[in-house]
Amino acid sequence: MANESAIILPIPEVEPIVGPLRLKYDHAAQLGVPAHITLLYPFCPPHMLPGQIDALRDVCASIEAFPFSFTELRRFPATAYLYPDSSEAFVQITRTLVKRWPDYKPYGGSISDIVPHLTVADRVDVETLNAVEGLLRRHLPIRCVAKEVWLLASDDQGMWARRALFPLASGKTA
Repeated sequence: MANESAIILPIPEVEPIVGPLRLKYDHAAQLGVPAHITLLYPFCPPHMLPGQIDALRDVCASIEAFPFSFTELRRFPATAYLYPDSSEAFVQITRTLVKRWPDYKPYGGSISDIVPHLTVADRVDVETLNAVEGLLRRHLPIRCVAKEVWLLASDDQGMWARRALFPLASGKTA
């Protein structure tokens, strides 16, 4: 979609493993979105982002960085994703963001349960889901650290780019 924004937690540790699969099977990767866990999408219109930077920096500074692992492969219909073992930590971050910005609900309010996930293949057939899972299973667990949040925005052509980076508070990350 064009002219949108999102708050994500990028996961660079998985890019070497999922990057080629995402480029092939997840349209968001083709539009410049890195491997990530979505924290809040959609967020405010891009022209309103400058007014949200300080508040978002403050929220992120109040959240401690934390280690986690992707230990499971799961599915939504037509979607394969990595599921984090510290899912409640991601849910809590999303709740904190929604509390600060109550007009912006996860996925526009279309879902009732927040399921933290890293999409690897989206809108694909069962055979592709099975193949993707087979390729990823041998890499589990994948150890990662949640250490920063990105604010992304899309342009008129629907290409996404990072508009700001917010470090999480230093904490125990090993």
